[in-house]
Amino acid sequence: MENNILKTVPLFNENGDDKPENKELINGNPTGISNLNENRYKWTAQLYRIMTGNFWIPEKVSMSEDKVTILTPEEDEAVKDTLSFLIFLDSFQCLNLPNIHKYITAPNVSNILIIQQYQEVIHSQSYQYILDALYPLMTRESIYNRWRTNPNLLKRIKYITDIANRFKAEPNVENFKEIVVANLLLESIYFYQGFMFFDQLASRNKLVQTDKQIDYIRRDEMTHIGIFTNIIRELFTDEDKEIVVDMFKQAVNHEIEWAHFVYGDKILGISKESSERYVKFLANDRMKRINMNPIYPEITVNPYAHLESSKRENFFETTVTSYDRSESVTGWDDF
Repeated sequence: MENNILKTVPLFNENGDDKPENKELINGNPTGISNLNENRYKWTAQLYRIMTGNFWIPEKVSMSEDKVTILTPEEDEAVKDTLSFLIFLDSFQCLNLPNIHKYITAPNVSNILIIQQYQEVIHSQSYQYILDALYPLMTRESIYNRWRTNPNLLKRIKYITDIANRFKAEPNVENFKEIVVANLLLESIYFYQGFMFFDQLASRNKLVQTDKQIDYIRRDEMTHIGIFTNIIRELFTDEDKEIVVDMFKQAVNHEIEWAHFVYGDKILGISKESSERYVKFLANDRMKRINMNPIYPEITVNPYAHLESSKRENFFETTVTSYDRSESVTGWDDF
């Protein structure tokens, strides 16, 4: 078992070495100066350009139409549960990412994690902006505190926070790898059932402006997937595959349980069967991105492909120039 404690990045280290071959992702010996002259991790350059080009703020989207959207009681409850979980995920990342960032000793990688932290703040603000448009003050407060009365939500929260707290308490290589996988799961699987739910509503002209903001968030999340996908490619060995598979299987089971609870067969366009197939499809796709075999080879088709455009799902096959600034995007169905 790996138990070597990770070294934090020094503010200044006069005995450091910033030669590219010595710019280790973790446990390097940096000077503390953000020396970007030679980039050992070439993938960070594209991600940096995309992430800085994706700047947006929620207030640029008018929510006037969503204020008068009529939802069924089942849809309204699902909106509250979905927003509550999405709010947690971004709140968690605002606190979790700095604890990872301080152990990243390669400045190019460190810098894009800082950008991600900023984007998570924007996402948190966007959810508040959505809540302001849809619900009165007391209801908004109850959505933030829904984990107090919803044991299913609390279970989801505690699974991911327990992993992060283990790493925070003992920042060794083994725990670091666990939190990296947990971040990939969070960014590439946990968000996506909620995103898809708003896509379903928007396809029926419900909460279209909310879904427009979800699209901006999803565009950011695709770059976050890229960060942790590449960190895994850089650090993980064949011996680490078992932990990756185990954590993916746990995440899939949790997501299926959550989707059955929140959406079940109660929402038009969503069923328990399609939810299960979708989560497994996502898991296979994410495993492929980290050069591993699919866990569920029998699942080859995305049941919600009709709701997703090629730019969303083919991020790693696109060029930087195919990503437009958010100000010029006219709607969720234009991606």
